[in-house]
Amino acid sequence: MPLLKLLHFAALLCWCGALLYLPALIAGGAKRSDDIFERNHAQLTRMVFTLIATPAALIAIGSGTALFLRDGIIEGWLVMKLTAVAGMAMCHAFCGALLVRMESQPERGGLTVSCLAVGALIPLLISATLWLVLAKPF
Repeated sequence: MPLLKLLHFAALLCWCGALLYLPALIAGGAKRSDDIFERNHAQLTRMVFTLIATPAALIAIGSGTALFLRDGIIEGWLVMKLTAVAGMAMCHAFCGALLVRMESQPERGGLTVSCLAVGALIPLLISATLWLVLAKPF
């Protein structure tokens, strides 16, 4: 169990860090028009999303599921925590959609606003998840 918790915490730390960084990285790519910068930045952004954020999310969700299934915990705080984690997963998917939009559309008017919105929501969801796990209010 301690190794499974360690795996869960490490994967969650990587996933949350990548989630906090991705909106800024995507918005940064939307502000430049230099072709070389644009190509390299898009590759870097895709690499962070596909090689760091997505595997970390899958490991965090999988190990977290194994932890609560092994312990048989079904309580109110856990349902709320899983709702916050589902919100984080939706933000992750939205960052993927923004990444595709950044790569495919030369005009990027609303991309920065979308990145700002998801960039503001992610810390709230991470904080709610952390509070629900540590406080176990219900």
